[in-house]
Amino acid sequence: MKQSPMYESYARIAPRPGDWPVLHAKMGELLSRDYDWSAEVAGITAPTMLVYADCDSIQPGHMVEFFALLGGGLRDADWDGSGRPAGRLAVLPGTTHYDIFASPALAAPVVEFLEAPAPDW
Repeated sequence: MKQSPMYESYARIAPRPGDWPVLHAKMGELLSRDYDWSAEVAGITAPTMLVYADCDSIQPGHMVEFFALLGGGLRDADWDGSGRPAGRLAVLPGTTHYDIFASPALAAPVVEFLEAPAPDW
């Protein structure tokens, strides 16, 4: 993993780059456990953007399921966009979780989401 873009970024900003093996071991332990974040995701009320890589371990159906928990993809947004949910879903082509953060395709959807007007609650 030390040849990965993820390590390069970690080493550049971590206060203790030598702790990479500790972080990597903890991530591996976390990912080896069964987990279900559905209830937590469904409870999010703030505008939320889910960004996934299309060449990753997360199945597309799971991506869509989480988006639906945020109110997305359940109905047409209507001609004027009034039915558009506060959440967004972006699936970036040709990326993995190792390189998605460096993809030029990441900036446009994220900036658009961040610059969108706040919901009128």
